[in-house]
Amino acid sequence: MSSVLRPSAIDDEAPITELLARVFRVGRDADFVNPALLRWKYWEPRPDCPEPRSFVMDEDGRIVAHAGLWPVTVRTADGTERGVHMIDWASDPRAPGAGISILQYVKERYDFIYSIGGSEMTQTIMPKFGFRAAGSALTFARPLRPWRQILQHQSRDARLPLRLARNLWWSKTPARAHTPGWVATEAAAGELDALVAPACERDANFLGYLQRCPSARCLVFHILNEGRKSGFFALSVVGKQVRLAGLWLENPALESWRIALCLAQDAALRHTAASELVFRTANEAAAAAAAQAGLRLRAQTPVIVLRKGRPEAALPLHFQMWDNDSAFLGSGRTEFLT
Repeated sequence: MSSVLRPSAIDDEAPITELLARVFRVGRDADFVNPALLRWKYWEPRPDCPEPRSFVMDEDGRIVAHAGLWPVTVRTADGTERGVHMIDWASDPRAPGAGISILQYVKERYDFIYSIGGSEMTQTIMPKFGFRAAGSALTFARPLRPWRQILQHQSRDARLPLRLARNLWWSKTPARAHTPGWVATEAAAGELDALVAPACERDANFLGYLQRCPSARCLVFHILNEGRKSGFFALSVVGKQVRLAGLWLENPALESWRIALCLAQDAALRHTAASELVFRTANEAAAAAAAQAGLRLRAQTPVIVLRKGRPEAALPLHFQMWDNDSAFLGSGRTEFLT
């Protein structure tokens, strides 16, 4: 039997879809195998990552394993490091070792691989190949429009009135404090190059790519302090939920995080019809600021990392929602966290 590990091509769309649907036990109408989304994830051109972003193991013309790559570049005191989060990683049980072969291939070509949560297979297999625990990514949420949210909520049971009362309280307390001199303004089309991000892992090319996602609406905002650009954030609208995909600050002090998170909530209310805001981070200052800005901790997700050369050193990445497919992935059902 002849096996070939190769970059996938758009002609592989149907067999990749069949493999993913079978391994993850979903129908072919599942959101994450939507044809438009697959083409965007794997084959849409990305100026910030010209390399292939999807690999398959081909056995005599039959695809038996697949992994999509979600790339990121981080800047350290010693230069830059290129890494990936593997998404849509699946292997046919009848082809043992095929998925591991893709992992080994990716491992040789990048400075680091990381995983935020992931499937049971991911959590079981990756530590055996040198992945180390890197802490937890904390997910926060806040109701934005509790009355509308309760009409859309996935849990319609006897606790619904209590949930409404709680979410009304959570939406108002603590109040979003408006700090004089700080504002958020939406970046107009063609204005992404004007972002202030000299050392950010996500640049204008990445944000332009995110705005072309077929399953989510992405809005980008400048953060201004007394008229000076001091950072930016991206909101990703998925169904009735808006996700703070990522936030970057020139001065990442706790108070700056708190102000920025309040600005993001205001922007979500002004520019979207969403009923809930979600934010994820592994940064201590950002997490403390989230609580001060009225977001409630709803989940803790383990993060594991494999890093060449410096396996025990902390990776300078906040593991926000734009650091894997959490920024845009939906299930097709309402799934509020509050």
